[in-house]
Amino acid sequence: MLLQLQPRIQRVLVHRTGHLGDTVCAIPAFRLLRRHFTDAELVMLCDRPSKQKVAAWDVVTRLELFDRLISYDSGKGWRTPLELFRLVRRLAPDVVVQLPQVDRTARSIATQRFFFQLSGVRRLVGFRSWDCPQEWHPSEPHRLIRLLNDEGIPGSKPRYGIPLDQGSLASLREKLEDLDVDLEQPYLVFCGGGKTATQRWPLSRYAQVLSSIRRHCQLPVIAVGGPDELTAYRREVLPVFPQLQIPRSGLLIIELVELLRFALAYLGNDTGPMHLAAAVDCPVAAVMSARNKPGAWDPDIARRLIIRHRTPCEGCRLSECLVEQHRCMTAIDTQRVEGAVRGFVQELLTQRRSGVLPRTLL
Repeated sequence: MLLQLQPRIQRVLVHRTGHLGDTVCAIPAFRLLRRHFTDAELVMLCDRPSKQKVAAWDVVTRLELFDRLISYDSGKGWRTPLELFRLVRRLAPDVVVQLPQVDRTARSIATQRFFFQLSGVRRLVGFRSWDCPQEWHPSEPHRLIRLLNDEGIPGSKPRYGIPLDQGSLASLREKLEDLDVDLEQPYLVFCGGGKTATQRWPLSRYAQVLSSIRRHCQLPVIAVGGPDELTAYRREVLPVFPQLQIPRSGLLIIELVELLRFALAYLGNDTGPMHLAAAVDCPVAAVMSARNKPGAWDPDIARRLIIRHRTPCEGCRLSECLVEQHRCMTAIDTQRVEGAVRGFVQELLTQRRSGVLPRTLL
């Protein structure tokens, strides 16, 4: 049954995972929901995947779409559903909108539907699994909009619209002072991380590609990632590419937004910063594994370079690949990535110089 906006809808709870990439991909859906439920209180509910602050919290807060943001601990056995049950009962929403990840099974979604019904919610939206008959899947932001459209919430995909933050820009400048990086000049942002091992292309190969790009294009390269990733860059990338710029104290998410906003391009794996780059209109060059179906997690931007090796086992959703030995990524050799990325970057530089691709600070 199609959902119709009615005056009695006073509070809408939007449920989405709290990982950075998943949350960023849902921003257009958040905007569509805000537009549809104009007069209702909109509350975002998401998990805290690793006992830490939700990765995308600052990004979502800056959008000013939600009246409240609430998180809960995931992966805590029976304590997680108990905490969630208490939260939902206390909020007493009129509607719960589920924005499930693309790989959620019909069984897991049915379980969640039963849970929210047990919590006293009568109107549920988006509790359906995704079944795409096409070989090439729509990207996650487009899929979520299609899901909402099918549930009676009309409208095309809104823009991301992450506003510029001058305070974050100022703190970013301070952190980059000792790296001798001028934000007015072209630079690359690199991220070789990823939530799972199957998303990562070998850092040793990235080191060769980055060295070649630096040599031919004379661009500074700024590395981003979590503490473990930055440590891995120092161990595996710096010996081959010592010019890699690693911010000494790392970057906050709100600072990463501004770093990507004015970068010439993002280069790296399919991970949260990749989707954040696309959301602020930063061109993306990504090495994509076959862990997901082709297209499902492609960056949502026109200026993009996707390097992928198709395999019969694509869409496996594995965190570790023991049988095939990560063939979908190891089969992508350094020469292929180096040649493709160099051409991509040189074209962007030409567009920057001609004014087709402006990137100037306000």
